[in-house]
Amino acid sequence: MSKILQFNKIIWVFIILLIFTGIFTYLQLPKREIPEINVNVASISTVFPGATPQEVERTVINPLETELLNIQGVDQVTSASTTGFGSITTTLTGDAEPNTVNSKIRQVVSDVSRGFPGEVQDPDVNTDLNSSSVASYHLLADNEEDLYNLRDTLETWRTELTGITGVESILIKGLPEQKVSVSLDNTQLKENQLSPSQVISSIQNEIAPAAIGTEQEDNKIYQLILDKYSNIDELSQLSIGQNNAGESVTIEDIGSINVINEEVDDLISYDGKAALSVTVLAKEGVNISALQDSITSRINTLSGELPAAIEVDQFYTQSTIIEEVFTNLITSFSISFFAVIVIMVLGLPISSAILVALSIPISIIIGLIPLPYVGVDLNQISIIGMIIAIGILVDDAIVVNDNIQRRFQLGDGALEGTIRGIKEVRKSIVTSTLMIIFSFFPLTFLSGSNGDFIRALPTVLIFTILASTIIALTFIPTVQYARKRRQKKQNKSKAGLLGGFFNWIERVYADSILPKTTKKPWLTALTGLILCALLATLVVRIPFEFFPSADRPEVTISVEYPQGTPIEETQEQLEEMKNFLTGQEDNITESAIYTGTGLPGIFNSSLTRSGENTGQLLVRVDRDETSASTFINDWEEPLREEFSNAEVFLETIVSGPPPSPPVQVKIQGPELEPLIQEARNARDRLADIDEAEIATINAGSGQPFTQFNPDRDKLADNNIPISQITSQLQLANTGVPLGTFDNGVERLPLEIILDDGDPNGVNLENLTVVSQQNPSEGQPPDTFSLDELISQEEVEQVGAIPHLDGKRTITVEAYPKEGAEETFTSKSNEVVSAIKEDLPDGYSLVESGETDAQTEFFVEVAKLFVIVLFLIYLTIAIQFNSLLMPVLITGTVFLAVTGAIIGLFVSGQPLSFLAVLGIVSLSGIVVRNSVILIEFIEQNKETYSSTIEAVIEAGRARVRPIVLTSLTSIAALTPIIFTGDVLFKPLAVSIVSGLLFSTILTLLLVPAFYLIIVKITGKKTTHE
Repeated sequence: MSKILQFNKIIWVFIILLIFTGIFTYLQLPKREIPEINVNVASISTVFPGATPQEVERTVINPLETELLNIQGVDQVTSASTTGFGSITTTLTGDAEPNTVNSKIRQVVSDVSRGFPGEVQDPDVNTDLNSSSVASYHLLADNEEDLYNLRDTLETWRTELTGITGVESILIKGLPEQKVSVSLDNTQLKENQLSPSQVISSIQNEIAPAAIGTEQEDNKIYQLILDKYSNIDELSQLSIGQNNAGESVTIEDIGSINVINEEVDDLISYDGKAALSVTVLAKEGVNISALQDSITSRINTLSGELPAAIEVDQFYTQSTIIEEVFTNLITSFSISFFAVIVIMVLGLPISSAILVALSIPISIIIGLIPLPYVGVDLNQISIIGMIIAIGILVDDAIVVNDNIQRRFQLGDGALEGTIRGIKEVRKSIVTSTLMIIFSFFPLTFLSGSNGDFIRALPTVLIFTILASTIIALTFIPTVQYARKRRQKKQNKSKAGLLGGFFNWIERVYADSILPKTTKKPWLTALTGLILCALLATLVVRIPFEFFPSADRPEVTISVEYPQGTPIEETQEQLEEMKNFLTGQEDNITESAIYTGTGLPGIFNSSLTRSGENTGQLLVRVDRDETSASTFINDWEEPLREEFSNAEVFLETIVSGPPPSPPVQVKIQGPELEPLIQEARNARDRLADIDEAEIATINAGSGQPFTQFNPDRDKLADNNIPISQITSQLQLANTGVPLGTFDNGVERLPLEIILDDGDPNGVNLENLTVVSQQNPSEGQPPDTFSLDELISQEEVEQVGAIPHLDGKRTITVEAYPKEGAEETFTSKSNEVVSAIKEDLPDGYSLVESGETDAQTEFFVEVAKLFVIVLFLIYLTIAIQFNSLLMPVLITGTVFLAVTGAIIGLFVSGQPLSFLAVLGIVSLSGIVVRNSVILIEFIEQNKETYSSTIEAVIEAGRARVRPIVLTSLTSIAALTPIIFTGDVLFKPLAVSIVSGLLFSTILTLLLVPAFYLIIVKITGKKTTHE
């Protein structure tokens, strides 16, 4: 310390350099709404046109799942087989190396897909699911056709926007893909006596690559090429064969070839106009606010080049939310900072208050320096960590400054007083810092999305507290030393604006309260313990809410109609739903309809299964008049009653990771029909619970199918293979894929389809097959129309077949009514147990959902809490060289927990995710007071004649800094209780009430417990 004081100016220069480094780091740190949550997930999707769910399952899903489950690092594989489409989601283990595992997934998909039938399209593998949506725009027009004509323009948009540094990709919804379609006229084919197979063969030969080698002539090597048709107009002139007259027949003679739109996946409307959605996705770690400025500038330029009939609407920007969140948090930060300074001015001399106040911004700025290296950016979680730190970080500065001033008042000189002042408290300072670090450090190991979400808070706190300790042990003493040396004479002791009040507290505490509590320590201790135990039972009366709804205006209404509902019908139903709401609710400010796959990854909402029968209606409400939660409570039941043929779910943005359903039951089994029946029984039993709002299953409703039944005997008699029937039906309905048409500029799928005269189905009368039997001499082979060989009937089959880890698994989800969550959870557990017992052999049940997720979280937090207490115990045991004294000090954690419970109960705040973390965080904060008090008692035992006198005088000396440090922490967080976000109020309440309660009881009970330990161990003062 003497060297530090001797070279104090070098210390100041070093601190200034750190400040500039911290400011530079702040300017470079990315700013976003919430922390990036890593999603170690890969998705695989495959299109199999016209295939039933069972065919998709057998042909695509089963082979892929078998190989994916063998990849080391893959934790779970889920899938869904639907009509013409299969999707697989693979979840990686927590310790897996994503790049390596994702590479293996791509290789497996590539290898397995080589064995798929030609009709199956190449699987699409997406392993980059961590991109966040920066902004979403609507392009509006009076009709879809005007929007579809913007295809080339949107490609320009994609190129321009992805060229911006920090942009990962562009997602465009509502614009159908294109394909090259060869449509054959069935009548012309018959007149020219040509078959579709001849057309298919001719086209495939023409578009197939022709590598015919090289030749050498005159010492030159010539590459040999065959001139082939390279555009659609040329391809229409392709000769297929000859007719009876010996004339060449081309494609245009028997049909047409055109570039057409595929079936649309999404229909979007906004405020009554047709819309396309353009969403910009950002790379990881990008500064969202800065990126938005570049995007806005580019969008403004591109918008000016659009036709006059097209409007551009900015539907969503993350930067707007960031600005709102940061404005509120910076306001709370400023209020907290001001409140802490007021407390210090009231309790400390003005000069000391200014000096201690300087340590706040210095510590926070220096604490920013390591953040980029541990992957933490500026978001609402990291800033709330700084607000918590404001009240804690001044503790060390207050204690150091107070003790140095005390040594000066006792007559010590500048050097001696500073060194002795630091020496007396440095062990406590270091120990208390370690205890705070130990209380927060284990929280960085929380697993899953909850851990990713909250990790910034303990990280920021740890680095800020470390910085504050360094400042308290270097900056504060060097400044006080320099000030003391410049003083001409001994200044009169000053104690702040409320110095007299604090002196009165010291007198009352040391002269009135402590003599009474130390006189009967057993009575004091037992009374305090019983009181705390009784008050702790209030925990059962506190409501529970894992993550609260965010204060946002958006409400998402997710809708699923029965399987087989066309996308146009779904769109009309959603329009009716919008009109139903806007006609009765005046607080809706705007609305948008996304029919099909739903919203483009914004507002934390997505459809678990999507198709033509699904969609989402998004409404924004006027927050000055109502809230999203109120809107949901008011309209969820009326919407379900009005649109009873659909499953309707209302949700708003949650202040945290997306929650799971309250009850989720997965039933596994081999046979599809019995499995569906068991799942429906489970759904009905959960729905019959009085407190249940709704129960659903993910297998979907039965989907209508047209089943063709071939006359097997007739086919056999005429030697007609079933493949001829299949190919004719496929040609007339979905078409036959012929590969890719590539003209060197664009690549489009190429298909051939037979026009049978029925645009909405299959006309069996117009489709013919030829008998393979040898005809009579001179006679043509027999020809049959399909209606002579097959019959058709309408049947209903399951529309989706879900899997979990390769097994057929149907998920049942149940949701409680508002305010009946606890009763519902209790009853649903009983129902689930009964369902499990009633399942037939070969069928099993796996229970999960929000309840299980919460249980896992609390088990994990309980383990971390035990680790925190152990580390605190170990630190104190080393400091005091005692195994019993740490028990006394860590016992104050129980006082803090009791105080937190009281605070949550009185304020009506829920026992939430952050409230629990606040309680865990109290462990390291509250023991500081006990450590400082007991250390002074131990020092006084060398001076005073009795242990009781040593306790009383230690209380007199330390009550002021204990009260001041507690008040600063309370003052820092109190503004959050009244003006902060709903996410952080439970955290602030638990810490403030825990600190208030534990500070009072620490001053009352710790001296009594200390005397009891002294009597038990027989340790006495030197004089005794």
